Amino acid sequence: MEETFVPFRGIKNDLKGRFLCYKQDWTGGFRSGVRILAPTTYIFFASAIPVISFGEQLERNTDGVITAVQTLASTAICGIIHSIIGGQPLLVLGVAEPTVLMYTFMFNFVKDKEELGRKLFLAWTAWVCVWTSFLLFLLSILGACSIINRFTRVAGELFGMLIAMLFMQQAIK
Repeated sequence: MEETFVPFRGIKNDLKGRFLCYKQDWTGGFRSGVRILAPTTYIFFASAIPVISFGEQLERNTDGVITAVQTLASTAICGIIHSIIGGQPLLVLGVAEPTVLMYTFMFNFVKDKEELGRKLFLAWTAWVCVWTSFLLFLLSILGACSIINRFTRVAGELFGMLIAMLFMQQAIK
């Protein structure tokens, strides 16, 4: 991977590489018949069970502003969009503990603010997500993924350890 930031180069290369397999992924999925039922069921439960449990935790931490139903619906919508656009019909997508912590910290930040409060929490959160997506699009346009080789496996393992510690903290709590 090059380390030059040429705008749209990475997106163009990804689309070119993905386009070769896109049709085959979908036709193969439809032609597989009943054999697709087992992996589809597995992916459904692998996605739904954590989303429901993290949704319940979000409901508790945000005083019912964000519920498990909303979390499940948003994950389903995002999963469908990602599978169609990304050409990956079987994709595990969902909420993780760092996401729950982010929304919890955001809720605790705004709940006592007079100008925001509980009534504007979802709108404020939506704008945070819009700006985050804008920044992610900007990073992808600029080809920021070309610096991934600068990160070692230690960084990934530390992030995995953080998630494990967060799970243990919630279990103890």
